Amino acid sequence: MASITLLYAGILILLSVLLANQVLYVRLRGDKEPEWRDNTVQRVQSNFVENVPLSLFLLFLIEITGVHPHIVHTLGSLLVIFRVLHAWGMSRSPGANYPRLIGAQGTFLLMSVMGFIALIMGVSNF
Repeated sequence: MASITLLYAGILILLSVLLANQVLYVRLRGDKEPEWRDNTVQRVQSNFVENVPLSLFLLFLIEITGVHPHIVHTLGSLLVIFRVLHAWGMSRSPGANYPRLIGAQGTFLLMSVMGFIALIMGVSNF
């Protein structure tokens, strides 16, 4: 049973809905929003959709192979934190900032760590 991954999938799908609604909100406001906002909120949502499904799939595989639940919770929590930081950082200003940097690079690092865990678990089962 993958109840830990299910928890983080639920949290992240709610964040996905929030990000999609942010895109709609900015589009409906049109000229009332700064020029950079429309492109930025679309990029936040696109980046989320590119990275989160694969991350959740890896988290699921890691969980069902029997990795300790504390590790699975740590990975899931970090994924949520990094995605929130990225979204918040991108929504604040058009340029680079620390929440955006930490969120994006943290997600890439986390995906790499999960990839290595999956690789190790896969090889150790031969």
